[in-house]
Amino acid sequence: MKKWARLCGLFLFLVCIGSLVASTTSTVVSNIKLGSDLKGGFEILYQVEPLDSQQTLNADLLIAMEQMIDKRVNISKVSEPEITIEGTDRIRVKIAGAANEEQLRQLIGKPANLTFKSSSGELLLDGRDLAPVGAKLNYDNLNRPVITVTFLDPDKLVRATQAHVGQLLLIALDDEVISFPRILQPISGGTATIEGNFTTESANELKELINAGSLPAKLIEKQVVSVNASLGEMALQQTLFAGFLAFLFICVFMLVVYRLPGFVAILSLVGFIYLCLVVLDFMNAALTLPGIAGFILAVGMAVDANIITSERILEELHDGKSVLSAFRKGQKDSFITILDAHMTTLIAAVVLLNAGSSSVQGFSLILIMTLIASMITNVFGTRCILWIVLSTGWFNHLTWYGIRSNNTGKAAAKISWDIVKVKKWFLYVSLFILLCGTGTTLAKGLTLGVDFKSGTRLDVYVGTPFEVQAVADIIHTNAPESEMKPVTKYGDSNLYATTTFDRPVAADRLKAMETDLKAKYGDQVSKQDVTVDPVIAQEMVKKAGLALLIASGGVVIYMAIRFQLSFGIACVVALLHDVLIPVSLFAFFRIEIDPTFVAAILTIVGYSINDTIVIFDRIRTNLKRTPSWTVTDLDELVNRSLWQTMRRSIYTVLTVFICAMSLQWFAGEGLHSFSLALILGLISGTYSSIFIAAQLWLVIVKRYPRLLDPLRRSSVS
Repeated sequence: MKKWARLCGLFLFLVCIGSLVASTTSTVVSNIKLGSDLKGGFEILYQVEPLDSQQTLNADLLIAMEQMIDKRVNISKVSEPEITIEGTDRIRVKIAGAANEEQLRQLIGKPANLTFKSSSGELLLDGRDLAPVGAKLNYDNLNRPVITVTFLDPDKLVRATQAHVGQLLLIALDDEVISFPRILQPISGGTATIEGNFTTESANELKELINAGSLPAKLIEKQVVSVNASLGEMALQQTLFAGFLAFLFICVFMLVVYRLPGFVAILSLVGFIYLCLVVLDFMNAALTLPGIAGFILAVGMAVDANIITSERILEELHDGKSVLSAFRKGQKDSFITILDAHMTTLIAAVVLLNAGSSSVQGFSLILIMTLIASMITNVFGTRCILWIVLSTGWFNHLTWYGIRSNNTGKAAAKISWDIVKVKKWFLYVSLFILLCGTGTTLAKGLTLGVDFKSGTRLDVYVGTPFEVQAVADIIHTNAPESEMKPVTKYGDSNLYATTTFDRPVAADRLKAMETDLKAKYGDQVSKQDVTVDPVIAQEMVKKAGLALLIASGGVVIYMAIRFQLSFGIACVVALLHDVLIPVSLFAFFRIEIDPTFVAAILTIVGYSINDTIVIFDRIRTNLKRTPSWTVTDLDELVNRSLWQTMRRSIYTVLTVFICAMSLQWFAGEGLHSFSLALILGLISGTYSSIFIAAQLWLVIVKRYPRLLDPLRRSSVS
């Protein structure tokens, strides 16, 4: 009866959770806010500069600027703009789904300094004399729109106009005269009327701008990312399709390889995805293209916890233990390994969050959130469900776990050949690859994107077959040819064109290019562009280098604390290997490096250590299980540990590799650099974990036997 009660309780729980997921997922997904790269829109980083030498740039001024920008953005009724202060002199504005980007950018950056001057140029009144929300839209006797402005001090208005009766009153906005009525008599009552060649729309915009007030400082555009709504929608659909295929493969893989534990892992994976979506909705965070990539990648990484646990259980079953005993021992032995693997990836993600660019920060935020959710669902959730199922005693047959009955009592891992015996050849091969890669990088240099070298990158969706030269000629008419790289096609359909400019290109020139291309190829033409100032580019390079150093150092320190100094040293070399391989290949094939490449490299740092931890943990476990050992015994012990973890090492990287391949084949162009770097890094990381890290540790401890003392004491205890 207890068994039935447990199973029925679990079934009812899963039905309730399934019903909740099925009934609320669409609502949760619809509530998640999309970033400008998916919904269309723009992101601008402004440099705040004083209006004159007497003005001091401080926190109060930045807050005032932030509030003023928010008022101006609200004029256009934009939903949920993101306006944040960065550092001591910058403000970042993110706006998704803007209908008229150029108009809104002009509106944000306008000083909007309203002045009333005499015909001789004498300043009579300015915007500071206006009453709060003092501008109103009205209509004159001929039904033409005019703006009435109410002043704080009516007597001051009378005095100012009384001295200039018969003269023109020059009403100017940002030193541009918008109205010049003649003063026929002193204006009393505290209200003046601005007349001009206004439409209702332009008059209403001017009214709102006057009410918003003038900016207390200058705004200089330093970095601009602009995405057309249609391009953002295509990128979203492509990336979601890539994620669906990756999830489908993972489900099939887990069922075929692990049977019952695999099925439980799939249930936990569904719960993991739903929990992540709920947290995203609760955080009200904007989901970006790199963020979705991080989410898809996290799905592959979330399976690792299940694979590590399942492999441990299978090892115990192969050793002849009962199902419940194998579960208890397997879940206990695998927990520390899973925790270490999550912590190393978390270190890299935290560094990205603090040192990465805006888009990369979105990726890291998703990665951090999914790592925490993975511990809840794919560690504790999976184990809880599996324990309830196994405790019934109805699933004791080994075929439920993909094991033949005649395989029990046999070692799960067969030592096919001695890896350690030929370790020097692996070390020589890696050394040769690294030397060639470093030489190639130094000789050819890296192909840096505009984020790291400044300028403008223009991507155009033409939407119909085109000749490269025809598109290039149209672009040339709006930009000096000397500043422009050759136009090339990209994408599987060859309907996209791209080029870069050595210097930042103004927004009006980019808009003119799009307009001319639409005139030739149709209204389906759309563009996205990235413009980066040289100062920002230099900062990006420094940030990228610093992020790599901090992340690598943090991971190595964690390894040295959790394991032992010799393991940490081996990790340093393995990390250099895993980072330099994709960097060298990108240099050799002249592939452009952008901020997502840095995100991929830091992900590789975390994930390569993840795989290495599995092997090092087994070496440490085998050392503890061996009552007495000497340095000469280490060769056999390391070789045995490698073969015991070989399948697990390959399977743990396989799921993430498939996710990366899915992104490379089916996701938008913006993720190709990220996914390609990730694929190369995963391959080199798996190779280094199996054939380099453990062998290098062996070389180190044999040369410096004192490093083995803590391990020997641990073994004795």
